[in-house]
Amino acid sequence: MLSVILVNAVILGWATYGGSALPYLEVAESLIVGLFVIEMFLKLYAWRGGFWRDGWNWFDFIVVVISLIPATGPFAVLRILRVLRVLRAITAVPQMRQIIGALFKAVPGMGTVIGLLLIVVYASAVLSQQMFGESVPEFFGDLGTTLYTMFQLMTTEDWPEVSEAVAEHHPYGWIFFVLYMVLTAFIILNLVIGVIVTSMEQEFGKGRWEEDQRLELVQHNAVIERLTELSEQVARLQNQLGQEDSGGRQSVEEAAAKVPVAGSEAHGGSETDEGGSDGRRPHRGE
Repeated sequence: MLSVILVNAVILGWATYGGSALPYLEVAESLIVGLFVIEMFLKLYAWRGGFWRDGWNWFDFIVVVISLIPATGPFAVLRILRVLRVLRAITAVPQMRQIIGALFKAVPGMGTVIGLLLIVVYASAVLSQQMFGESVPEFFGDLGTTLYTMFQLMTTEDWPEVSEAVAEHHPYGWIFFVLYMVLTAFIILNLVIGVIVTSMEQEFGKGRWEEDQRLELVQHNAVIERLTELSEQVARLQNQLGQEDSGGRQSVEEAAAKVPVAGSEAHGGSETDEGGSDGRRPHRGE
């Protein structure tokens, strides 16, 4: 589909030249639109309700619908929007989608920096109009003209011409312009670039962070399984040691129980020997 989108872009550019190839280009464009429609139906069939959860799918759907608008009739003017089909290359390349997503996420931060820039430009316009308005009216005659001049100076476009016109009446006026351009062109605009770069780093690092989290989860599960196995082995060893200890205590108790019996037999035998052969103890009279 990316190849089809690129071919469509070439056809749109070629059609601007007109000529005898224009009818063939229109036929080729119709075939490409047919391919886009088939692709859209396949996506709707495959993803069903999940198709509408992605903003890029909405964009593709709107572009395809615009492509089906007839070339004649009250909506013919919308045919100029068919150039939007070229933008489908953004949806076909994941890296481009990440860049556009990063730009949208950077809008809040850029809005703050741009607001600061507008305040600086407006304050500088009012100040420069009061200083140079009477002597250089072609650049600082009123607020609108001065704002346009300030925009030119911010882009460093034709600023020597403005500076020379002011220097004829104000020899030290160049100091104001240098300070203004350093503050706007080299500081505040770089803040905008910094915000965009930071947002892109976060967007591109998001995928790596999710991959790291997935790998850490796999490693965590493997460690937990290994600890479970070791715990089971320790429990089995403790059971075996407990059985051996209980068997050893039973053997000691049995041996201890047999020792008094043997001693009593020996003591009895000695009394028999002392009392005579019949085993009776002799009385005093005897």
